[in-house]
Amino acid sequence: MDSRPNSWLYLFSLAAGILLAACQARPSTPPTPLILPDSFQATVVEEGLSGPTQMIAGPDGWLWLAQLNGAEEDGQGQVIALSLETGERRVLLENLFKPTGIAVAGGYLWVAAGRDLLRAPLDTNNRPGSPETVLEDLPFNGRSNGTLTVTPNGFLLYETSGQRVGREAAPGSAVLWALDTSNPTAPRPLAVGLKNAYAHTLDTSGRLWITDVADDPVNGKAPPDELNVIMDWTDSSIPDFGWPACFGFQQPAVNYGGTEAGCQATQTAVALFPPHATPTSVVVSPWHPETLLIALWNQGEVVQVKIQADGAQSSGQVEPFISGFQNPQHLLNWSDGTLLMSDHSSGTLYRVTHP
Repeated sequence: MDSRPNSWLYLFSLAAGILLAACQARPSTPPTPLILPDSFQATVVEEGLSGPTQMIAGPDGWLWLAQLNGAEEDGQGQVIALSLETGERRVLLENLFKPTGIAVAGGYLWVAAGRDLLRAPLDTNNRPGSPETVLEDLPFNGRSNGTLTVTPNGFLLYETSGQRVGREAAPGSAVLWALDTSNPTAPRPLAVGLKNAYAHTLDTSGRLWITDVADDPVNGKAPPDELNVIMDWTDSSIPDFGWPACFGFQQPAVNYGGTEAGCQATQTAVALFPPHATPTSVVVSPWHPETLLIALWNQGEVVQVKIQADGAQSSGQVEPFISGFQNPQHLLNWSDGTLLMSDHSSGTLYRVTHP
């Protein structure tokens, strides 16, 4: 969880801790009404979650999600399975340290926990066994290493968040990686210069979209958070998105040695979000494949960005979509064509429908 989670652990200190809901009821309307566009409807699926982070569709047909299950540093994190039909819950893993990302690949449940990447073997009933550490002491910014994404060919995407040594990124930090789950000892870098590549998703054209959470002051101001894209992530080239010397639309961070000429050689952001907005999730809209939906944790809203179906990037225009959250954490397209949304601080899980 954290990226200011890497970003959001930073934000926790600003928010003075996590608000945990104890109610286990399953109401049909949101406890605090969300503001949605006309013809969209949000209902509460579950309450009483404890700092939920990433959600996935489990191999058993249930929703699997990670949660802190207490304060950030307690080491009481869990992965649980939740039936969306009955509300029944099962604890799959527990006593995890800051589980922010989960994924199922190669017969394992993978967990991004603090600065380690874990995996637990799944049995014939899709129940995970004891987790083992695959990668440990990963470079990070002192908070967390974001979510996990599985590609169609079975690679696992994870980040090592950025930490500086002087004006430079610390070795191995600020990188998005692809891990062959059949050979997890040799990850390859997909991109560098991403301070907190917290969330990622692939669209129908195969482009890889990445949110980047920034927090180091640049030129005397807080920098914007970003939406970035890798047009062909299977290519052997490694794009550089510029951190810490460059930010936003190829702008130089003079205080970190950035120059106009140097930043023109880096990858530009596609869209910008307000400073400290903290984009913790990005998905393709289940209703409009030419639209991305992005959860802005500290803004309390989900926004949308139109992309081009023909393979071009995007207009970069950020538009409102849903507001009224405390801290929207993760978005997940469900098999029935609806959108699931979790609120980290209220412990609420919503379902959004559209005729």
